Amino acid sequence: MNDTLAFTEIHDLHVLIEDWFSGRSPVAALDALLARFNEDFSMVGIRGIRLDKPALADLFASAHGSRPGLQITVDAMQYLPLAPAACAVRYREDQIGADRTGNRREALAVLVSRPDGTLRWQALHETVVGG
Repeated sequence: MNDTLAFTEIHDLHVLIEDWFSGRSPVAALDALLARFNEDFSMVGIRGIRLDKPALADLFASAHGSRPGLQITVDAMQYLPLAPAACAVRYREDQIGADRTGNRREALAVLVSRPDGTLRWQALHETVVGG
């Protein structure tokens, strides 16, 4: 695993999430979106609540198209190798809605490599930050 592969995965997933919440992707894309996450995935979101993969699936299913005009940008990525088949990536995420309001998050994701070379999300922790 290397930083280019990890950074590409961070970016690509956020494009899928933006398309999902904005309604640009079809409802049928949910399975492909959820396939990016390991079965034992967990995250702590900006409200401080831990979600497992079934809870994440419910969240996505209920929020398709709920944020038309959403724009997500990801930058300030930092690669942190953990093992030959795992890494963490620290990054900043900006979400801006159609009304031009939004929030900035600092996130730390743990990614693991599968035997076929694809990456899966193992864990995610997000915190809202200023500026």
